[in-house]
Amino acid sequence: MGDAMGYHESYSLSNQRDHEEIVVIGGELLGVMTNPMHDRARVAHHLSLLKSSLLTHFADEESEMKAHHYINFGQHKRSHVYIISILTEFSSAFAVGREKNVEDLWPHLENTLDNHLARYDAEFAAYLAGVGS
Repeated sequence: MGDAMGYHESYSLSNQRDHEEIVVIGGELLGVMTNPMHDRARVAHHLSLLKSSLLTHFADEESEMKAHHYINFGQHKRSHVYIISILTEFSSAFAVGREKNVEDLWPHLENTLDNHLARYDAEFAAYLAGVGS
């Protein structure tokens, strides 16, 4: 997602619109969070929006993997579960005012999402290309 949480072409896979939306929401969340005068309600809203978008995207992607009998489905799904667990931990820390935990968790969440897009989603896109999606 990069330092500015911007979209880049390596995220352009079979479900590019979802990836773009997730990166935009993440960028907006980062912008709201890094504003020294941030509104906690806006941060909470963006956290909820990001989680909702990810859950919808992951469910759609997992359905597509099942439909195409994707051999690495289990590993890919575990990555989804892990991302949601990090985001849940992040949201929980923010909700109870543990700002230090939020600052520590953000880079981890961002790096995990980057890795997921670059590795797991790229592998799935290559698989789909090979089976003639």
